[in-house]
Amino acid sequence: MASLTEFQLPPHPSCFGDPTNTSSICQAPSAAMIDFLNITTANVYLEFYCNNPPSDSCAFGFCPNPDVASPAVRYSTYFTSLVAAILVIYSPEDVISSFFAQLLNVYSLIVAAVVSIMGHNLTKMHSVVALSLAGSPLSLYLVVYVFLSILGKQTRLRTVFGPGMHLNRALVLIVLPLWISLFIFTLLPPSVYQFQQAACDGVIGDHHIHSLFFMPFISFFMVYPHAGAAIIGSLLIMWGIAILLARKSIWGEENERFPFIRIWRTIGQRYPLLHFYSVIVLPSSFWIFDIEVGVAYLSPREKFTPTYGQLLAIFVTIPPFIQLCTLVPGLGRWFADLWWVRLLTCRLTKRYSSKEDPTRAVLLGNKS
Repeated sequence: MASLTEFQLPPHPSCFGDPTNTSSICQAPSAAMIDFLNITTANVYLEFYCNNPPSDSCAFGFCPNPDVASPAVRYSTYFTSLVAAILVIYSPEDVISSFFAQLLNVYSLIVAAVVSIMGHNLTKMHSVVALSLAGSPLSLYLVVYVFLSILGKQTRLRTVFGPGMHLNRALVLIVLPLWISLFIFTLLPPSVYQFQQAACDGVIGDHHIHSLFFMPFISFFMVYPHAGAAIIGSLLIMWGIAILLARKSIWGEENERFPFIRIWRTIGQRYPLLHFYSVIVLPSSFWIFDIEVGVAYLSPREKFTPTYGQLLAIFVTIPPFIQLCTLVPGLGRWFADLWWVRLLTCRLTKRYSSKEDPTRAVLLGNKS
């Protein structure tokens, strides 16, 4: 059994921590009490420092926030969004559970950020990380599909946003004003609202936190103009060639100048790899590049720790992973029917028909 002396360590006055007694003896820890904490290494000191970092000091940079910016949270969000985007484009029939996993990710990031900001427990940098993770290309696609569904348009996500799916539509539309409101709030000057570790906004971010997350790829093009020109130029050339080759299917006998929707659907059907690159690879690469550059520059001490938020982020990836596995059997056929593969193998017609496997028709590039 523990002795009474053990419960009295470290040595402290009996009134210590009593909110009704404002005496310095009762409120300020003594040197013996601080020594008792055994702060003998830099890592231990930083842990104590980051439990309640001062707003007027940035001696050690931004303190890590693993539930917002750790590798587990970031990579989980990337994976969930990418898989859901692939399902939206190529297998919309299987997107339902991934849709809710994506919503869970977005809502958890935004709501957690709002709650933490209200308690002055979140830095501006981590607020922008949460906004960046929530504002994935997939989130934008979902908003667009909701508006198209409301306007009565037929979309590939009719199983999620079709007639009668009012709750699903509302869940997506509610996120949009929340995201915009939080973004505007993070733009407020320190004189209006001070985020946690406000001093770091000027010392490290030079009060340009947002630009470090929303403009790195623009800076990349400025620093490496030849690489940027090659990326954009190759994309324009590929689309130009694809439109030229598919011009009869796009225009036919109609005189419409630039039927954007028909061009988009036709290219998606005939050249699915170009469609995949334009819709998923390129936007997602920019999105991930932006976030990783910002975190690496502003908060390099972010690391994985087994907290509830990080473990939840990992488990959220399970449904998308299972659904991604269901697409694996069709990848070989999808690849074999790509235009450039058929060109190299001297095969002009597609080998596989979507009728063989209706649930994989989009993956095989035979259905819009």
